[in-house]
Amino acid sequence: MSRVLITDDSLLQRKTLSAIVADVGHEVDTACNGQEALEKIQANPPDCLLLDMLMPIMDGVQVLETLESRGVKLPIIVLTADVQDWLKDRCLQLGATIFLNKPVKQDQLQQALRNILPAQQPSEASCT
Repeated sequence: MSRVLITDDSLLQRKTLSAIVADVGHEVDTACNGQEALEKIQANPPDCLLLDMLMPIMDGVQVLETLESRGVKLPIIVLTADVQDWLKDRCLQLGATIFLNKPVKQDQLQQALRNILPAQQPSEASCT
């Protein structure tokens, strides 16, 4: 099971995204701002990061810049309501894997997760 860290300042978004991620069989952890996300990544790196852009204390771009400066490599899905091309380009330049606009559709996010996380190994079944 892969562990996904969801970082968003909105409690409603964290709950909604957590349900979508858990529905495809991944373990979920959450952070309410970029600083908390960086602390969790340093303590126990997740298999994937879902990252909002507009947050207090430390925004998503600052998180991406910090991860890049520390040499941290992990799949990152950016989720934002900001649709400006420069932001998308900057996020991808800083190492984001996928950039999705909010509100994100459940099937769109689940497909993105399937594309970047290793497939779950089926349990071995005995032959009869």
